[in-house]
Amino acid sequence: MNRLIVLLVLLIGSLVKAQTTEIQYLANEGVLIKSGDHKILIDAIFTKEFDYLDVLTDSELEKFKAVMSPYKDINLILATHVHGDHFKAKHIGEHLLKNKETLFLGPQEVIINFKENFSDYQKISNQIKSETPGLFNRNTIKIKEITIDVLRIEHFGDKPWNEAENVAYVIHINNKKILHLGDGKIDVKNLKELNLKNIDVAILPYWQLGSIEQRGIIKKHINPKQILVAHIPLNSYSSAQTNINALNYKNTIALTKLFQTIVLN
Repeated sequence: MNRLIVLLVLLIGSLVKAQTTEIQYLANEGVLIKSGDHKILIDAIFTKEFDYLDVLTDSELEKFKAVMSPYKDINLILATHVHGDHFKAKHIGEHLLKNKETLFLGPQEVIINFKENFSDYQKISNQIKSETPGLFNRNTIKIKEITIDVLRIEHFGDKPWNEAENVAYVIHINNKKILHLGDGKIDVKNLKELNLKNIDVAILPYWQLGSIEQRGIIKKHINPKQILVAHIPLNSYSSAQTNINALNYKNTIALTKLFQTIVLN
C-alpha cells in the first residue's frame, strides 16, 4: 500500500513538472521559454552592439553555437526584428547547422540579413521560416505543435529605427499566452488594432513604461496578468524595479539577472 502511495506521489509530481511553464531571462530582451518538451528562444542571440545594454557572455554564446546545455534541445528560435541587439545571423546559423531539429522564425527583413551574413545559409534554408504581416495585422501559424500569433507593429523611435520590420509574438503554450513585443511602439495607434486579449505575460521594453500615461495604455490595450520588463540599460539595473513600483505597476518584474526564472502559475 505504501509503495502504491509513493508511486502515485511520484506520478503526480512528474505531471505537475511537465505542465510547468518557465520564462528565463538571458540578455537585453532575450528570453528562453520552457514548457514540457518545448523550448523557445526569443531575441537572445547577438553580440555587443551597444555598450549600455546587456549581452550574453562569450562563453554562453559559445555554448549556444556548439548546441550545449541549456541550448541543445531548443525547438524554436524567434527574432522580432533585425537590429544587432536582438539578432546575430552567424551565431544562430552555426547553431542550426548542428541542430537540424531547430527551426527559426523571423520577419522578411531578418531573413534577408540572414542570407547576406551567413555563408552556409543554403544548408539551413529548410529550417528558416518567415512571417511578415501587413502593418497592424496578424497571422496565426503553427510550428512544432506551438500556435504563434505574429503581430506587425511599428518599431519605437525615429528614423532609421522605426523603419525596421518589427513583429510581436503571442506564444500559446500550456494554456498560457505569452506576448513578446520586441521593440514595438507602445501607443494607442499601434495597439488598438491588434485586439490583444487574455494575455498572461507580456514582455515589454523598460524605456516605454516610464509614465502613468503609458501604464494606462498598457492596461487598456494589453491588460496582461503579469509584466516582465526587459531591454533595461545596464546603469538602470539597480533602480529599475524601484522605478516600476513607483509608477504603481502591479505584478511587474524587472529582468536584470542571467537565468532569472519566472515560473507561471
